[in-house]
Amino acid sequence: MDQTASKATPDLDQLTIRQATQADLPALEWDGAFINYRRMYADIYQNTKSGKALMWVVEHLQAGIIGQAFVMLKSGEQSAADGRQRAYVFSFRVKPAWRNQGVGAYLMRFIEADLSQRGFQYVTLNVAKENPGALRLYRRLGYEVIGEHPGIWSYTDHKGRLRRVNEPAWRMAKKLNPSSQSD
Repeated sequence: MDQTASKATPDLDQLTIRQATQADLPALEWDGAFINYRRMYADIYQNTKSGKALMWVVEHLQAGIIGQAFVMLKSGEQSAADGRQRAYVFSFRVKPAWRNQGVGAYLMRFIEADLSQRGFQYVTLNVAKENPGALRLYRRLGYEVIGEHPGIWSYTDHKGRLRRVNEPAWRMAKKLNPSSQSD
């Protein structure tokens, strides 16, 4: 299967955004690039079953999964995701061949609309200080830097080893438009 994208903006009719299934988890390792997160992905998937998280994938008709984003609806860090008003987006990725073609903006707008329908008022996220491309994307979509985050966290990799991460980040947030649903 050809994994390359044309230089033109992809036809959005060729893209589907859907919740990840357990069968999708190996594809989220992106051909081994993120294999070290295997256990973490499985844990997040379990959190989807209890309503604490969402796992979204962007699938291209021919190329398969080309993007992903996870959303914590409720976490221990209340300023990020409190389960009522504030949700936290993370692991937001678009495969390199598909970047700068509108896929990321399409996915984020979808997530924002979904969260608004669920009654959330704010989206928060962290963007690594060393990722200016992502910072530009989020600013273009209306996110504002509201502070810094130390970006210190840990996880158990696919071999059972504890990994520590130190990725200083900007905390960003955006107020969502109220849902157009009438209650």
